[in-house]
Order: sequence, then structure tokens, then C-alpha cells
Amino acid sequence: MTLAASELNLTPGAVSRQIKLLEQSLDVTLFQRSHNAIELTETGKAFLGHAKNALAEVRKGVREVSSQAAKLTIWAPVTLTQRWLIPRIEHYHLGHPGVDLHFRTIGAAGSDRIDIEIKYARGLPQDADTEGEMFLADNTAPICRPALLDGQVAVTDPAQVLALPILQDTADAWSWRQWCKGAAIPFEPLGRSIVFDTDESSIDACLSGLGVAQANTAFVAPLLQSGNIIRLCPQVDIVLGAYYAVIHTPGRVPQAFVAWLKSQGTQLELAK
Repeated sequence: MTLAASELNLTPGAVSRQIKLLEQSLDVTLFQRSHNAIELTETGKAFLGHAKNALAEVRKGVREVSSQAAKLTIWAPVTLTQRWLIPRIEHYHLGHPGVDLHFRTIGAAGSDRIDIEIKYARGLPQDADTEGEMFLADNTAPICRPALLDGQVAVTDPAQVLALPILQDTADAWSWRQWCKGAAIPFEPLGRSIVFDTDESSIDACLSGLGVAQANTAFVAPLLQSGNIIRLCPQVDIVLGAYYAVIHTPGRVPQAFVAWLKSQGTQLELAK
């Protein structure tokens, strides 16, 4: 009863009541109940065989009529797609094997039929004026290859970070300015700077050993765990913004995908 209730998202009591209603409608006893146990009667065993055959036919019919997989088109920022979504797609397919995912990362979100649009909004989630469901915060941190520190074990002084080559992901160095604001220092790089127009490019440049980049810790968690890169000044914890999922095509499949996004974001928060 407990396992059936879990699978059906019901309480054991609700399942028990449905079985009693079935027994009343058939005017038979399907289960023999005792104080600590429940088992099928001979009539119940016979009925179970017919029920299994019937359900097998239903499953066969479902496969035949749903041979065309559901299609879900998602527009998402390129860095989120490459560094956060792609590593998790296999997990999504384990629970939703009948859905084909189509990702769009180039061009405007309105240039194609989009079922779900993933937006980024600057600022704390509670302050952001945006639609959709928030599923991932943008916790930023300066990262670099260990070799860039020239033998130093760690960097904990924010001023030391600005003495290293700085990799910007926007022309206005917004993420760096916000991080420096949180660290209570002015954004005044002492060394060279390289400017990119995406955070993906600045992360790639960081992996090439060109300097220090700002990155969402969720995007580079595997690299941090492997030691390929290190986080500088971990005591400075800054949230730049958040990612939101906006459903443009209402339906069960898009809603389930957004629920899955939120569950993945929640797992990250619990793992901290």
C-alpha cells in the first residue's frame, strides 16, 4: 500500500479506500487483511492476472500512439547551456525519456518558436523585476589557473586579485565592479586586462592561463573540484543576479521541465 501510494502521489489511506471501493463494486474480497499484514486472496490473484494483461495492452497502445516524441524548444544563454544544462541533460532524460530537447543559444529569443525562455536578471532575486520562475542564483567568484599564482598557495586579499591579469566578460566590467563593491575596494586593476563579450569566453581564457575571470561557481564547480582552477578570496560571497525560466507555451512538458530546473537549483543550494 505504501509503495503504491508513493508511486501514485497519494496517501496510503487513499489507496486503501480505492481498493475497498473496487471490492465493493466487484462484490468480492481481493485482499485478506490482518493486524500486521495484507495479502491477495485467490480471487485477488486471479484478478491481478487480468489487470496485468490489461495494463500491458494500455502501455503498448501508449507506445504506438506516442511514437513521435514530444519536442521542447528552449532558448538559454550560451554559458548556462554549455556549463550547467548540458552536464545535467542525461539526468533529465532519465525521468523524461519521451521528450526531445531543442536548445537555442544564438540570436534573439523571439526569432523562433520558443516553448521556454531562460532569462538572466541582474540584482538580488528578491529585487529583480522579471517574470518567470527563478531556479539558479549567480554566485560569482574570481577564478584562475593555479600556475597564475606563481607558487602562492592561496589569495585571500582582494587587492592581490587586482594585481593579476584581469579577464572581463563585459565592456563595462560590471561583474568585476560588483565583486569589488562587495569586497569594499575600488575596481582599479594594476596589471593588464582582456575584455570579452561573454562570460563563456572569459572562462575559456582563464582555462588557457591568461588571467583571472569572474564566474558563477555553479558553472565551474567540476573544475574547482578537480583542481584545474582555484577560487580566490572565498570569503567574498557575491550574488550578481539570477536565472529565470519563462514558459511561452503552456503545457505539462514545459511545466515539468521548469520544475526539473528548480529541483536542480535546489540541489546546488543544499550542497553548499
